[in-house]
Amino acid sequence: MLRDRLITLLAVGALSSNSWVAANEILPRALSFKPRQTDVNYDKVAPADVEKCSLEELKRNDGEGFWITGPGGQPLRWFVDTNGDKKPDRWCYYSGGVEVYRESDTNFNGTADEFRWLNTEGMRWGIDENEDGKIDRWRAISAEEVTAEVIRAIATNDRERFERLLLTEKEIKSLALGESLSASVRSRVQSAQEKFTTWMKQQKVVSASSVWTNFGADKPGIVPAGTENSTKDVIAYENAVALFNDNGEAKQLIVGTMIQVDGAWRLASLPRIVGDQSTSDESGVFWQASYAPRSGNADAENAGNPGMSKALEALVNQLQEIDKKLSSDPDKDSWHAKRADVLEKLVSSSETPAEQTTWIEQFADTVSAAAQIGEYSGGIDRLQDFVRKLEAANASSDRVAYVAFRTLTAEHNVKMQQKDAKFETLNEAYLENLQKFTEKYPTAKDSAEAILQIALAAELTGETKDAIKWYSQASKSFATTDSGKRATGALNRLELEGKPFVITLPTLDGKTTFKSSEYRDGPVIYHFWSSNCPSCKTDMRALKELQANYAKSKVKIVGINLDKQADKGMAFLKDVQSSWVHAHDKGGMDGQLAIGLGIQVLPLNFVVDKDGKVVKTSVHWTDLDKIIDTLVN
Repeated sequence: MLRDRLITLLAVGALSSNSWVAANEILPRALSFKPRQTDVNYDKVAPADVEKCSLEELKRNDGEGFWITGPGGQPLRWFVDTNGDKKPDRWCYYSGGVEVYRESDTNFNGTADEFRWLNTEGMRWGIDENEDGKIDRWRAISAEEVTAEVIRAIATNDRERFERLLLTEKEIKSLALGESLSASVRSRVQSAQEKFTTWMKQQKVVSASSVWTNFGADKPGIVPAGTENSTKDVIAYENAVALFNDNGEAKQLIVGTMIQVDGAWRLASLPRIVGDQSTSDESGVFWQASYAPRSGNADAENAGNPGMSKALEALVNQLQEIDKKLSSDPDKDSWHAKRADVLEKLVSSSETPAEQTTWIEQFADTVSAAAQIGEYSGGIDRLQDFVRKLEAANASSDRVAYVAFRTLTAEHNVKMQQKDAKFETLNEAYLENLQKFTEKYPTAKDSAEAILQIALAAELTGETKDAIKWYSQASKSFATTDSGKRATGALNRLELEGKPFVITLPTLDGKTTFKSSEYRDGPVIYHFWSSNCPSCKTDMRALKELQANYAKSKVKIVGINLDKQADKGMAFLKDVQSSWVHAHDKGGMDGQLAIGLGIQVLPLNFVVDKDGKVVKTSVHWTDLDKIIDTLVN
């Protein structure tokens, strides 16, 4: 049984123990598991509250596993088998109702080799190549998180932690900076490697009790291709600063030059102490770096305490304390209310527009999440009140729209969860509110998503003209965004009827290549699917029945898998055992094929006639038999 195998593998994966666990001990054992990385803020459960939690064996879009919820029904853990081998290979941890950390076993050998911080915990993505529990390199990390890692590395006297932040030789070459600039970057990186240990012992600013608080820098700049024979644009910070707290005193450390490589940030220099006259005037790699202390306000600067203001720092500390209470205190409602109070104060106390936007967005994200999981009964009212306050304060349209969209979505989802919910009526009201949102905030980023939802709803209900109108609006108004491109793709898809459908893709098993040009002389059903789509199995079973009904005809079926990893698709097929060919687009739902056809939901069926021309797109499986019967007879 899944339960027995998961019990054993949960212990092996998270505790490195081969002992069996009794079935009635699964919940406390699962809640006792801890992330292998220590700096993770996730919801913990007090021993007295364990019995109030729930564990459910669940099949979900991303696999089958154990779904653990807290006393208030809020998500706590999701330990899941994603590839169908009955062995957990992903361990997910939640805070405030959202996933904040994930460990993955990508080679399915029972040991986590990837560590990701998510949502409110940032964007770090660490790779553990030798599976010893230590991160060997960062696949993704923000500039802010780089400065935080520098402080942690110095505070813990961890040379390796610092060195994995530095540019590698391969990355330096990939920047295509030209001989002179490449040599300059290489020299600084080598100097940082050679001098870090000595520098760390000599510096007296960062101590074992130092805690990173914030990031300071002027806006990043682009070094355009052609600068000193470079051939690529390069994005960089000069004189970035790590702000930190040491025993109640706000301090700063100059981290120096940081360069973006494939979306992740890398260090290119040795840290410098604020006030070190021998190095404080050092120029940057790309432009003169004139350091100016980061000051919270005039009072802090005059007091000789540059960095985050004490008032702002106190609020951040208060927020962290509330988060700790939220992880253990069953009275979630009152703590979410207090957390919202602090976030509002942080918004009004912010020192820069960017900082204020960050707190506004965190307010909207966390309050809406808490309301939707039932932890904050006053969440919807709080969001609506916050929108009114922003409007009264003449906040920018983009900021108001961000909160308003999440308020609208959260309110709809909460109503849909009620026992007496009238789904059709609620959906109609939701679509009407989405339309009002797009009219009020026509240029907001969330309007693109709202328009796509309206267009898709129209398409699924057969209102093709309305769908085309909305897709056209998104395509025109948000052309360069993902939503705009997907809307353009949807328009192209809706115009495919009567036109040839031509596609060439590798097969899912990787053994050959599928070419639509070779599928002629009979109708063809193209079935777009992925492993995280439960209803795709329903479609496949219906397709198997249809295939049997038309066994004597020349009806063909072709699956087009949109999993980024082919092995997930292959594992999914074990339960269905389809007899038709499956092509694979490794771009998945974010690939050129899905975006080019405007695919937003799966499954999706195309019907093509014997000449290879599209008869109809977006066909529900219940309508396939009628269409195929017409084509065959």
